[in-house]
Amino acid sequence: MTTRSWTVTVTFEDEAGDDGATWARAVLDSRPDDVLGPGEVLAAEGRAVRWPDHPSVVVIGRQMAAARALVELGHRLGDHAVDDAFANAYGRPALGGVPAGGRPPGDPAPVTGRGTASTS
Repeated sequence: MTTRSWTVTVTFEDEAGDDGATWARAVLDSRPDDVLGPGEVLAAEGRAVRWPDHPSVVVIGRQMAAARALVELGHRLGDHAVDDAFANAYGRPALGGVPAGGRPPGDPAPVTGRGTASTS
């Protein structure tokens, strides 16, 4: 049996103001190369907004924003796995090869912008 570890880093940005918005960005580390492919980056963002009649509790906003970012990251990783599975099934290189989106090897995957606002 082989044990592997993948690293996901979650960073936060707490916005000042009445809405108490918090952004979380989750990034899956591409090392070792078996996670995605050499030089590829997989990232997602989540946002939480405090309801106007609720007290401001920063940790709750961070929890919700992180949960949303991690769920989105999970969806993106699943999509990547499906793309690799189809590439493998049709004899094309999966990891490090040119994926369905047409990026050449070593060209980092696009990183998302901030998504749609959500309320917590």
